[in-house]
Amino acid sequence: MFAIPLWAKLRRSRDMSVVAWHSLYDHSADVAAVMEALLAVPTISDRLSRLAGRRLDATDQARLVALAFLHDIGKANRGFRRRWCAGVRGEGHIAPLAALIYGNCAEERERLLATLGYVHWANWINGAAGPLFDAVFAHHGRPWCSSRQADCKLWQVGGGINPIGDLAPLGDALPNLFPAAFSSAPPLPEVPPFHHAFAGLLMLADWLGSDEKFFPWADGKSTDRLGFARVQAAAALATVGLAVEPLRLAVRSVAPNFGTLFDVAAPRPVQSAAPMPEARCVVLEAETGSGKTEAALWRFLHLFRSGAVDGMYFALPTRVAATQAFERICKFADRVFGTNRPSVVLAVPGQQMADGGRGHALPNFDFAWDDDPDDAVRRSRWAAEHPKRFLAAQIAVGTIDQALLAAIQVRHAHLRGAALQRHLLVVDEVHASDRYMERLLAGLLRAQLQAGGHALLLSATLGAGMRARLLDTTPPSPEAAEDVPYPALTWRIGAAEHWQKIEHSGANKPVRVAALPLIDKPDLVAIRALAAAAAGAKVLVIRNTVSDAVATQLALETLRGAEQHLFRVAGVPTLHHGRFASEDRRVLDGRVAEMLAKRRPEGGLVVVGTQTLEVSLDIDADILLTDLCPVDVLLQRIGRLHRHAERTRPSEFSAAQAIVLVPAARDLATFMRRGRHGLGGDIYDDLRVIEATWRLIEAEPLWRIPAENRHLVERATHPARLEAIFAELLADNSKWREWMTMVWGRWTGQSQQAGYALLDRNTPFDKLRFDADDRLATRLGVKDRLVEFDPPMAGPFGQEVAHLRIPARLLPEAAIEADPTGIAVEDGGFTFAFSTRQFRYARLGLQIIT
Repeated sequence: MFAIPLWAKLRRSRDMSVVAWHSLYDHSADVAAVMEALLAVPTISDRLSRLAGRRLDATDQARLVALAFLHDIGKANRGFRRRWCAGVRGEGHIAPLAALIYGNCAEERERLLATLGYVHWANWINGAAGPLFDAVFAHHGRPWCSSRQADCKLWQVGGGINPIGDLAPLGDALPNLFPAAFSSAPPLPEVPPFHHAFAGLLMLADWLGSDEKFFPWADGKSTDRLGFARVQAAAALATVGLAVEPLRLAVRSVAPNFGTLFDVAAPRPVQSAAPMPEARCVVLEAETGSGKTEAALWRFLHLFRSGAVDGMYFALPTRVAATQAFERICKFADRVFGTNRPSVVLAVPGQQMADGGRGHALPNFDFAWDDDPDDAVRRSRWAAEHPKRFLAAQIAVGTIDQALLAAIQVRHAHLRGAALQRHLLVVDEVHASDRYMERLLAGLLRAQLQAGGHALLLSATLGAGMRARLLDTTPPSPEAAEDVPYPALTWRIGAAEHWQKIEHSGANKPVRVAALPLIDKPDLVAIRALAAAAAGAKVLVIRNTVSDAVATQLALETLRGAEQHLFRVAGVPTLHHGRFASEDRRVLDGRVAEMLAKRRPEGGLVVVGTQTLEVSLDIDADILLTDLCPVDVLLQRIGRLHRHAERTRPSEFSAAQAIVLVPAARDLATFMRRGRHGLGGDIYDDLRVIEATWRLIEAEPLWRIPAENRHLVERATHPARLEAIFAELLADNSKWREWMTMVWGRWTGQSQQAGYALLDRNTPFDKLRFDADDRLATRLGVKDRLVEFDPPMAGPFGQEVAHLRIPARLLPEAAIEADPTGIAVEDGGFTFAFSTRQFRYARLGLQIIT
């Protein structure tokens, strides 16, 4: 009978015969070598030591490497080994080992531990069923399952396989390969955060140690695999951006110059101040257009040069914003690192980019790049080739979701967390988070700081309540909150906030803010916008919902004289919102930026859109028409108004004007039961903030931006102010109590959902379960469908549309997992169906037909 070898990896030909394989011993050596190399990285070692509660010495590190060497011993079971034979249904390797350790196979378990020499290393860990042992065997991304009944036969001799006996070479090799591990020393720390971090590092080591580009398979013929793997591991870490000391030395050799890096004469005050605080979590608040992105990059450079961080993850609220920031950060990396710069990764699943190349996954875990890079460049993009590896890149730009996946109980959260902890985490537009995401972000920040990592939170203006929740401090009184300067850097010292005032780099912008009761009248909004455009103005109309934006656009197109003032892409009149394919969003963003740029074509223009116009677009409007919204959002929108003070504008619009569209009746009680126009519903559900903002508009018709930003935001968002407003509303209408009960229940539910989703790294690893792995998400309601069209469809603006994201709320329940049907081309776009629901994708974006 053919003796099946103790294998870890194999490849088959088309006739299903084995054409290449890798032994368990050799793969174990590969992963151990990567773990050893990771622990030699100063930043990683420092983070792990902090979580362990003491400095990890050479003995500790050798023990962790030895445990990594044993991570795949479950592959010795007969069920897994039989998978060598074509057509045989085999077993996995995690569950059978868990069953052996926790089940009723006492005899087999004792033989296994004896074969592995457990008696010689039992003092390292708290038992073979303890938390650190559990962390070793969570390397497939989640805690191993110990609930199934043991199948002892899988570990008994039979069919030419001796599962436990065949592991003897691994057990015998431990003291020879890792002699330092067997020195007399205290046990490894019994601290849950340390175990969680080790689990993440082992997942990372397993992913990298399993990559054939760095660790070619040996068909069981290696003579000194660990020696070979150590050389490969050092090279692999340097190539993919996990070992950065040579780059750091090179960067330190040249004094950084802000002007050279960012093509400016000198940094603005907010940019000069960014590197100064030594705190590990800093909030930077400054007005839109003040250069917060450059300030964040400048802080990263100083932290990197000092050895405080090894890399950066720049997190933005949307995929489109991430794509826009990607190009800027690539340019920054070019200038900082020169020809030796690491790959900069766009961490957006389905849109992976690294440097100038766009990639897509192929079968059998392969990956293709459209710029056809050479082998060295291809290897350097390792982190870009799979979403679970994004955060392992030295510099990555993506959505906040990729970072939050390190904070919730989903597969490979530990890998993401271990990779992120060595970085500066930059979170842009942090004020845009809802209660669910806010609590997840707070949990992520706690884990980041607990490990000694760094974070920078960017916001136009952050209310004292949210700022205190993220920094884990007590919010100041309303009066004290208004006294905090603006712009400012804020951080925590002890349990209190500490702040540093930043000088404003330009003159204050006076903005006339007026309420107009037209939120229900898209036709009148269109008339008002067109009149301004006819007078030569660049008009920005921001509606809270896609349906209101589309209604306004269609009303505009019916007006006489509108033709020459319509916003167009590729000659097609359209608007700007989030229900366009990514291919079209890129051209939409580019066209908006072109038509509303500092230097733009002359003549009047109306651009209609939603919140997508207020995020990450450098645009400058002469007049703004916007739906009523929370004051911090309104300030963000006003940031797109008269952005460049030196511009010459039509005389009628020489002063900045923001017309706020409000309900006809001065009573928000009608929005309590059913939200409309984004107020009181899923978008802006806190009607107290809406009421406070409306009162500010009525009481203070002239806003001086940014001098009054802090005053405006605290007046309309501070918890104490909101309680007072609610008391007034309740005194006038007792139904507000019912609303508060309903909305408070919703907020409590969101907070509880976030608490349920969060990964508590203080939980002992052996008590950890990921029971809801398939149901958890980084945002409430993000189970959207990313529909693929193969071949791509012709879009409305001359782009091929290969993917289209459809909000889950627009789909019938039965269609969440279904494929589209009835795809048909029509003039200017195409139609398709899910179940009984018909969709059109054309110049107005994605719409439901029936």
